[in-house]
Amino acid sequence: MFYAVLRQFVRLGLRWYAPGLKAEYLAQAAYTAPSLIVSNHPNSLFDALVIGAYSPVEVYYLTRGDIFNHPVLNVILRGLFMLPVYKRGEDEEYAVKNDFTFDECIRKLEAGKHILLFPEGKSRNLHALQPLMNGGLTSLLERCFRANIPVQIQPYMLKYNSFQHVPKALKIRALDPVDSTNYIAGNEIQTADILGEIRQALLDAQTKTALLLEQPTLINRQRWRIPAMMGYYTQFWFYKLWRDYVQEKTQGTIFFDSLLFGVLLISYPIFVLLCSMIIGKLAGFWIGLLVFLFLPATSYAMAIYQSIYVDTEEGPGKDNSFSSKK
Repeated sequence: MFYAVLRQFVRLGLRWYAPGLKAEYLAQAAYTAPSLIVSNHPNSLFDALVIGAYSPVEVYYLTRGDIFNHPVLNVILRGLFMLPVYKRGEDEEYAVKNDFTFDECIRKLEAGKHILLFPEGKSRNLHALQPLMNGGLTSLLERCFRANIPVQIQPYMLKYNSFQHVPKALKIRALDPVDSTNYIAGNEIQTADILGEIRQALLDAQTKTALLLEQPTLINRQRWRIPAMMGYYTQFWFYKLWRDYVQEKTQGTIFFDSLLFGVLLISYPIFVLLCSMIIGKLAGFWIGLLVFLFLPATSYAMAIYQSIYVDTEEGPGKDNSFSSKK
């Protein structure tokens, strides 16, 4: 129940943050068996939020282990269906800790659950598919084979217009699932063949440049103009306050969308509720209710009306750690 509510809440927030979002071929992701979900990884945690919001099942996420070091964050992140995975060079005990995480993944897969991981390993805010780091996926496939779990691999492809501009356009596309049981020969599973098929499917679906948009007609755009201007003059300051703050904190890193979407998803409903309660207290219940409806409606119109920027050049890639930020 909690997961279903959380998924719909994130999906609703994406309508404001990414009004140009398109979902393609989602019916191909049938999830008829325990699944390892894989995808390209251009945009940090935001990728996982998009896939989780548009997957019809509960998804557990393998994410960077260093953010689990704080005991409070460890509890919160695990409560949000996240599991830590550690990289060589970032933790001396990475192999032991990953074994514990993979054991937990196997228990969840045995229960019919679904695990999301990103074979690229690091996210760099690059549109083109990066080399795959196959260690984690290989280990999980071999463990599933030994545990007699008929796991499927469900690939997705994500495409973005930009990594530093909002409102955002993006596309999530479900690719054909891969049945690992088709790659069992004798007493072993052919992980190299599975990984090769997944990589080829991702390469075939990728575009090495930013997502190009279909431009709306002038008539379709103009119908949003008046409510968009209302939203701009009443609420753009709130968005700009958070945007400028997040840009400063995440400059040179990959976390802009993840952090900005997160703080807006939490703070904007509180902002609307507080404004409605205060005005309702001063001017009466019905005026407060009108404000409660007016604010999100006009902010949505503002998001729809604004032009969506498309990256024209591929950058060199950004840091995927706050520790490297000066």
